[in-house]
Amino acid sequence: MTDRPILPLASQEDTPGIPRGRYGVPGLAKHILGTTGFWMGLVILALIAIFSAFTPDHAFFQLSNFQDMALDVTETMVLALGMTFILGAGELDLSIGANLLLSSVLAGQTIVHLAGNTAQVASGAYPHEGPAIAVGTVVGIVSGMVFGAVNGILVTMLRISSFIVTLGTMGIGLGISYVVSNGVNVAYIPLDLQLNFGVNRLGNLIPLPTLVVLTIAAVLWYVLFATRFGLRTLAIGSSREASVRAGIHTRRHVFILFVLMGAMAGVDGMLDLARFGTTNIGGHQTDALGAIAATVIGGTSLFGGVASIGGAMIGSLLPTVLGTGLVILGVATFYQLIVVGIILIIAVYIDQRRRNRLN
Repeated sequence: MTDRPILPLASQEDTPGIPRGRYGVPGLAKHILGTTGFWMGLVILALIAIFSAFTPDHAFFQLSNFQDMALDVTETMVLALGMTFILGAGELDLSIGANLLLSSVLAGQTIVHLAGNTAQVASGAYPHEGPAIAVGTVVGIVSGMVFGAVNGILVTMLRISSFIVTLGTMGIGLGISYVVSNGVNVAYIPLDLQLNFGVNRLGNLIPLPTLVVLTIAAVLWYVLFATRFGLRTLAIGSSREASVRAGIHTRRHVFILFVLMGAMAGVDGMLDLARFGTTNIGGHQTDALGAIAATVIGGTSLFGGVASIGGAMIGSLLPTVLGTGLVILGVATFYQLIVVGIILIIAVYIDQRRRNRLN
């Protein structure tokens, strides 16, 4: 059976892209007002106004603070963008934190080994710094894609639940990361990677990693809402059986989605390496939960068929804005976890109610 386009799904109504089949400003306005991402955006604006008003000397409403938050949110946002496609297709990936860590370890070790000999690197001299960073970046992203491909093969070929598969590969990935790194962070990463990119800003205004993430978001937004690939992704999440009958190669498509998610984890591993100038062996265990929470809070359905790139970006901002504001106010950031958890539960409840109405 050859591939052929299928009709747009009713479940796409909650996406923030220009809705198919609707014309005119009134229809677009009604569509935007009906999205979860729009209302979460208002919540974040309200939080910004509250923190700006009540923090000492209005410290929250400072350009430097917004620049720091823009940098803080980059890693969660990249993972949330990839998770939007995975959840939109009705799948799940719990292994992205392990994938990120392994990618950053492999990339870091590649950079250190290629930048110069042991004595040169230990003294801070990197005669082959440029090529080493370039090759290390490729290694990090490709390793993330390979990790994602393994997930995709296990899910599509062996037909094991993506929850079980990625739960297993999460442990495997973490274990391999510890074995490869001997349980210690990769040392002697060239400082220029951090200074010239990780914490650098364009025009002393926008952090360079943030520009990378915004570019990725724009591309993925177009793919999801303006291409047949995106339509098929949501079709698979809405009804796997109907997608097969429509001629969509669902297993191949889901495999590609896991590779895409792996690529996002690899990119994130490089962003993490560039920002901190080393790996973070003890971290990233909760990255998957953070990405899933941001995606669902932004309006992507946990049950598939509905996806929101803009909503995922907005959902990623929530914990960053909350955490930053609470720190400046001198309040324990533990309350951030409570608020985000409550909002996540409410978002899933609203999604379930919406699905029940459609059914």
